[in-house]
Amino acid sequence: MIDESAQAYESADAKTIVDALWSNWPIVVTLRAADVGMGSADRVTDFIQNFQDLSDAGLISYEAFVVGPGGPQVIDAALTARGRAWMARRENLPLMPHQLAS
Repeated sequence: MIDESAQAYESADAKTIVDALWSNWPIVVTLRAADVGMGSADRVTDFIQNFQDLSDAGLISYEAFVVGPGGPQVIDAALTARGRAWMARRENLPLMPHQLAS
């Protein structure tokens, strides 16, 4: 059995993306390639590929993926519940729920 989550998370670039989303949870964020160290022209394809792999594995979700003159950006990206649970288990982190309202 192939673990898509593990395969999507193998690269250092994917870990950087997931870390950026984990640190912002529960806030959704707009990430640009430059935000995660992939802003150079030869790294933009890596940015796109990593987001696609993470999304296909069900670890992240986003509202829109825009590629324009300023480079690619992912609008309203966040870790999914599966992504948060998988990362907490994988990294031995506590899965702490955040209270959004009282």
